[in-house]
Amino acid sequence: MPTAHPRLTIWSTNAPTAPTPALFEPKFYLLLQGAKRMTIAGSTFKCEPGTCAVASVGLPFVSEVVDASPMRPYMGVELKLDAGIVASLLVDMREDAPTERLPGAISLARAADGLVEPLERLLGLLDAPSEIPVLASQFERELCYRLLSGPLGTRLRQIGTHNVRFNQVRIAAEWICGNANQPMSVEWLASHVGMSLTSFHRHFKAVTAYSPLAYQRQIRLLGARRRLASGAVSVTETAFESGYVSASQFSREYKRAFGIPPHRDAVLLRAFPSGEC
Repeated sequence: MPTAHPRLTIWSTNAPTAPTPALFEPKFYLLLQGAKRMTIAGSTFKCEPGTCAVASVGLPFVSEVVDASPMRPYMGVELKLDAGIVASLLVDMREDAPTERLPGAISLARAADGLVEPLERLLGLLDAPSEIPVLASQFERELCYRLLSGPLGTRLRQIGTHNVRFNQVRIAAEWICGNANQPMSVEWLASHVGMSLTSFHRHFKAVTAYSPLAYQRQIRLLGARRRLASGAVSVTETAFESGYVSASQFSREYKRAFGIPPHRDAVLLRAFPSGEC
């Protein structure tokens, strides 16, 4: 459910869902009620009420709601993070670099004390949308400060600091997300972000858990799945629009990624639409 705040989204369902592939963009997420499983780069996490997560780079993942009912629906809230707010906080806190290097680009933890109050105030603005332009940034700033002061702080610092290698990978990942359907030269992309090919491969996989080409493939297939769910195009049209030169190759990679051929998945997606989180 998108809200009057453009970066704030509320997720809810009153029944368990099938495993749903999606992209975990740079954001903060808090599970309020119910339970879900998240699989990221082969690792599975069980999330229960009070579990929060911060991602610093877009990561393909699979989400499955496992506890939800009409009497007690699954509910979660996400906020797309503003790098400018994080960076300004780090200046005020006189911090300019993560204190430790973390593998990957996502961290999960229990919500720290003091985190819920600014989030409640931010959610409260949805009942007074005229106040959002004035007050939302203040509540976001306090929320980010609480995150920086808690167990997810090191991950959040990656968004607001200037770690050269991490930023190079982030820029490359953003370029792939914006150009996933176009032919890609890994050599060109490495040069584009100012890295040697060997270093680029090593650091990109350390952050995203994918090689650059595998990352592009995941982004392409997620986009293809959204097109199929819309019902506007056929499987063959979707394959070519997604950058594939062969519909059969597209079908093979789609089934490998999602466990079902694209034409069958399209029927299910249109009959039983579901959210991504």
